[in-house]
Amino acid sequence: MYVPEHFSFDAAQLGALLQRVGAGDLVTNGPDGLDATFLPWSLNPAVGEHGALRTHVARVNPQWRDEGPAMVILHGPDDYIDPADHAEPGQVPTWNYITMHVRGTLVAHEDPEWIIASLDELVGAQPTEWSIDEMSPERLRGMTAAIVGVELRIESITGKAKMSQNRPSRDIDALADALEARRGQAEEPRYRRPSPEAVAYLRGPSRDHALARERAAERARTTRRPGRTIG
Repeated sequence: MYVPEHFSFDAAQLGALLQRVGAGDLVTNGPDGLDATFLPWSLNPAVGEHGALRTHVARVNPQWRDEGPAMVILHGPDDYIDPADHAEPGQVPTWNYITMHVRGTLVAHEDPEWIIASLDELVGAQPTEWSIDEMSPERLRGMTAAIVGVELRIESITGKAKMSQNRPSRDIDALADALEARRGQAEEPRYRRPSPEAVAYLRGPSRDHALARERAAERARTTRRPGRTIG
Protein backbone atom coordinates (compact mmCIF):
# COMPACT_ATOMS: atom_id res chain seq x y z
CA MET A 1 0.00 0.00 0.00
CA TYR A 2 1.37 3.41 -0.97
CA VAL A 3 1.51 5.68 2.09
CA PRO A 4 2.79 9.28 1.80
CA GLU A 5 4.65 10.43 4.91
CA HIS A 6 1.90 12.86 5.96
CA PHE A 7 -0.73 10.09 5.81
CA SER A 8 1.25 7.53 7.84
CA PHE A 9 0.84 6.24 11.42
CA ASP A 10 3.53 5.80 14.04
CA ALA A 11 3.85 2.54 15.99
CA ALA A 12 1.78 3.79 18.94
CA GLN A 13 -1.09 4.87 16.68
CA LEU A 14 -1.04 1.53 14.85
CA GLY A 15 -1.17 -0.36 18.15
CA ALA A 16 -4.07 1.72 19.42
CA LEU A 17 -6.05 1.19 16.20
CA LEU A 18 -5.38 -2.55 16.25
CA GLN A 19 -6.75 -2.77 19.80
CA ARG A 20 -10.09 -1.57 18.40
CA VAL A 21 -10.15 -4.16 15.60
CA GLY A 22 -13.63 -4.92 14.28
CA ALA A 23 -14.23 -6.48 10.89
CA GLY A 24 -12.09 -6.65 7.79
CA ASP A 25 -11.27 -8.53 4.62
CA LEU A 26 -9.16 -11.69 4.74
CA VAL A 27 -7.16 -11.80 1.50
CA THR A 28 -5.39 -15.00 0.42
CA ASN A 29 -3.84 -16.40 -2.73
CA GLY A 30 -5.08 -19.93 -3.34
CA PRO A 31 -5.11 -22.41 -6.22
CA ASP A 32 -7.65 -20.31 -8.12
CA GLY A 33 -5.93 -16.98 -7.45
CA LEU A 34 -6.84 -14.18 -5.06
CA ASP A 35 -9.79 -14.62 -2.72
CA ALA A 36 -11.33 -12.40 -0.04
CA THR A 37 -13.91 -12.79 2.73
CA PHE A 38 -15.26 -10.05 5.00
CA LEU A 39 -15.02 -11.32 8.60
CA PRO A 40 -15.16 -10.12 12.22
CA TRP A 41 -11.82 -10.33 14.04
CA SER A 42 -10.45 -10.34 17.57
CA LEU A 43 -6.88 -9.52 18.57
CA ASN A 44 -4.89 -11.93 20.73
CA PRO A 45 -1.69 -10.09 21.70
CA ALA A 46 -0.15 -13.15 23.39
CA VAL A 47 0.56 -14.98 20.13
CA GLY A 48 4.09 -14.58 18.78
CA GLU A 49 5.99 -11.30 18.70
CA HIS A 50 3.21 -9.11 17.28
CA GLY A 51 0.02 -10.94 18.26
CA ALA A 52 -2.58 -12.58 16.03
CA LEU A 53 -5.97 -11.81 14.54
CA ARG A 54 -8.50 -14.60 15.05
CA THR A 55 -11.87 -15.50 13.58
CA HIS A 56 -13.66 -18.39 11.88
CA VAL A 57 -15.15 -19.23 8.51
CA ALA A 58 -17.74 -21.69 7.31
CA ARG A 59 -16.16 -25.08 6.70
CA VAL A 60 -17.55 -25.02 3.17
CA ASN A 61 -15.57 -21.83 2.47
CA PRO A 62 -12.38 -23.12 0.80
CA GLN A 63 -10.38 -20.07 1.84
CA TRP A 64 -9.37 -21.60 5.17
CA ARG A 65 -7.21 -24.04 3.22
CA ASP A 66 -5.09 -21.16 1.83
CA GLU A 67 -2.61 -21.37 4.70
CA GLY A 68 0.58 -19.35 4.39
CA PRO A 69 1.14 -15.67 3.53
CA ALA A 70 -2.09 -13.67 3.86
CA MET A 71 -3.38 -10.20 4.63
CA VAL A 72 -6.28 -8.69 6.55
CA ILE A 73 -7.52 -5.27 5.43
CA LEU A 74 -9.17 -3.36 8.28
CA HIS A 75 -11.41 -0.40 7.54
CA GLY A 76 -11.77 2.77 9.59
CA PRO A 77 -14.12 5.69 8.97
CA ASP A 78 -14.44 7.03 5.43
CA ASP A 79 -16.33 10.01 4.06
CA TYR A 80 -16.92 11.91 0.84
CA ILE A 81 -15.46 15.42 0.95
CA ASP A 82 -17.34 17.90 -1.21
CA PRO A 83 -15.62 20.98 -2.71
CA ALA A 84 -18.17 23.14 -0.88
CA ASP A 85 -16.93 21.73 2.46
CA HIS A 86 -13.61 23.55 2.12
CA ALA A 87 -12.81 27.03 3.42
CA GLU A 88 -10.76 27.68 0.30
CA PRO A 89 -12.48 27.90 -3.10
CA GLY A 90 -11.44 26.02 -6.21
CA GLN A 91 -11.16 22.57 -4.62
CA VAL A 92 -12.17 19.21 -6.13
CA PRO A 93 -14.11 16.27 -4.66
CA THR A 94 -12.11 13.69 -2.70
CA TRP A 95 -12.57 10.88 -0.20
CA ASN A 96 -11.14 10.69 3.31
CA TYR A 97 -10.45 7.29 4.85
CA ILE A 98 -8.48 5.26 7.38
CA THR A 99 -7.28 1.75 6.57
CA MET A 100 -4.78 -0.82 7.86
CA HIS A 101 -3.10 -3.71 6.06
CA VAL A 102 -2.10 -6.48 8.46
CA ARG A 103 0.21 -9.08 6.91
CA GLY A 104 1.21 -12.41 8.33
CA THR A 105 0.87 -16.18 8.14
CA LEU A 106 -2.58 -17.75 8.02
CA VAL A 107 -3.07 -20.86 10.15
CA ALA A 108 -6.27 -22.94 10.20
CA HIS A 109 -7.60 -24.61 13.37
CA GLU A 110 -10.09 -27.48 13.33
CA ASP A 111 -9.76 -28.26 17.05
CA PRO A 112 -13.15 -27.53 18.69
CA GLU A 113 -11.49 -26.23 21.87
CA TRP A 114 -9.47 -23.67 19.90
CA ILE A 115 -12.58 -22.61 18.00
CA ILE A 116 -14.58 -22.17 21.23
CA ALA A 117 -11.80 -20.09 22.82
CA SER A 118 -11.66 -17.92 19.70
CA LEU A 119 -15.43 -17.45 19.77
CA ASP A 120 -15.18 -16.38 23.42
CA GLU A 121 -12.57 -13.77 22.47
CA LEU A 122 -14.69 -12.49 19.61
CA VAL A 123 -17.89 -12.21 21.65
CA GLY A 124 -16.04 -10.81 24.66
CA ALA A 125 -14.87 -7.84 22.62
CA GLN A 126 -18.46 -6.83 21.83
CA PRO A 127 -20.91 -4.78 23.95
CA THR A 128 -23.11 -7.74 24.85
CA GLU A 129 -24.08 -9.75 27.92
CA TRP A 130 -24.52 -12.90 25.84
CA SER A 131 -22.11 -15.75 26.54
CA ILE A 132 -21.27 -18.87 24.60
CA ASP A 133 -22.19 -20.77 27.79
CA GLU A 134 -25.83 -20.11 26.92
CA MET A 135 -25.60 -22.58 24.04
CA SER A 136 -26.53 -26.20 24.66
CA PRO A 137 -23.67 -28.72 24.29
CA GLU A 138 -25.40 -30.28 21.29
CA ARG A 139 -25.79 -26.97 19.49
CA LEU A 140 -22.23 -25.96 20.30
CA ARG A 141 -20.90 -29.24 18.90
CA GLY A 142 -22.92 -28.75 15.75
CA MET A 143 -21.67 -25.20 15.29
CA THR A 144 -18.00 -26.01 15.85
CA ALA A 145 -18.27 -28.86 13.36
CA ALA A 146 -19.60 -26.46 10.72
CA ILE A 147 -16.84 -23.83 11.06
CA VAL A 148 -13.06 -23.69 11.00
CA GLY A 149 -10.96 -21.32 13.08
CA VAL A 150 -8.43 -19.15 11.27
CA GLU A 151 -5.59 -17.12 12.73
CA LEU A 152 -3.38 -14.53 11.09
CA ARG A 153 -0.07 -14.49 12.96
CA ILE A 154 0.97 -10.89 12.50
CA GLU A 155 4.30 -10.06 10.88
CA SER A 156 3.80 -6.45 9.77
CA ILE A 157 1.21 -3.67 9.91
CA THR A 158 0.84 -0.72 7.56
CA GLY A 159 -1.66 2.02 8.30
CA LYS A 160 -2.87 4.96 6.26
CA ALA A 161 -5.04 7.90 7.30
CA LYS A 162 -5.91 10.11 4.36
CA MET A 163 -7.73 12.64 6.52
CA SER A 164 -6.91 16.04 4.98
CA GLN A 165 -3.65 16.41 6.94
CA ASN A 166 -2.14 18.10 3.88
CA ARG A 167 -4.70 20.92 4.03
CA PRO A 168 -4.29 24.23 5.95
CA SER A 169 -5.58 24.12 9.53
CA ARG A 170 -8.42 26.58 8.82
CA ASP A 171 -9.53 24.34 5.95
CA ILE A 172 -9.51 21.29 8.24
CA ASP A 173 -11.68 23.22 10.70
CA ALA A 174 -14.14 23.93 7.88
CA LEU A 175 -14.20 20.27 6.83
CA ALA A 176 -14.87 19.11 10.38
CA ASP A 177 -17.67 21.68 10.74
CA ALA A 178 -19.20 20.55 7.43
CA LEU A 179 -19.16 16.87 8.40
CA GLU A 180 -20.56 17.70 11.84
CA ALA A 181 -23.40 19.68 10.24
CA ARG A 182 -24.10 16.83 7.83
CA ARG A 183 -24.39 14.42 10.76
CA GLY A 184 -27.13 16.57 12.27
CA GLN A 185 -29.18 16.92 9.12
CA ALA A 186 -32.22 14.83 8.24
CA GLU A 187 -31.41 11.61 6.42
CA GLU A 188 -30.59 12.31 2.80
CA PRO A 189 -30.95 9.20 0.60
CA ARG A 190 -27.94 10.12 -1.52
CA TYR A 191 -25.52 10.46 1.39
CA ARG A 192 -24.26 8.45 4.33
CA ARG A 193 -24.01 10.22 7.65
CA PRO A 194 -20.36 11.02 8.45
CA SER A 195 -18.97 9.05 11.38
CA PRO A 196 -18.15 10.81 14.67
CA GLU A 197 -14.72 9.14 14.52
CA ALA A 198 -13.97 10.96 11.25
CA VAL A 199 -14.93 14.33 12.75
CA ALA A 200 -12.83 13.63 15.85
CA TYR A 201 -9.81 12.69 13.73
CA LEU A 202 -10.09 15.92 11.74
CA ARG A 203 -10.33 18.01 14.90
CA GLY A 204 -7.47 16.07 16.53
CA PRO A 205 -4.58 14.43 14.61
CA SER A 206 -5.30 16.11 11.26
CA ARG A 207 -5.45 19.61 12.74
CA ASP A 208 -2.41 18.94 14.95
CA HIS A 209 -0.43 17.82 11.90
CA ALA A 210 -1.42 20.92 9.93
CA LEU A 211 -0.59 23.28 12.81
CA ALA A 212 2.83 21.67 13.28
CA ARG A 213 3.54 22.07 9.57
CA GLU A 214 2.41 25.71 9.62
CA ARG A 215 4.55 26.50 12.69
CA ALA A 216 7.58 24.90 11.04
CA ALA A 217 6.99 26.93 7.88
CA GLU A 218 6.71 30.13 9.92
CA ARG A 219 9.97 29.37 11.76
CA ALA A 220 11.68 28.77 8.43
CA ARG A 221 10.41 32.11 7.08
CA THR A 222 11.60 33.90 10.22
CA THR A 223 15.03 32.30 10.00
CA ARG A 224 15.45 33.32 6.37
CA ARG A 225 14.30 36.91 6.98
CA PRO A 226 17.35 39.22 6.64
CA GLY A 227 18.26 41.35 9.62
CA ARG A 228 18.18 45.14 9.51
CA THR A 229 21.45 47.02 9.21
CA ILE A 230 21.78 50.20 11.27
CA GLY A 231 24.33 52.65 9.96
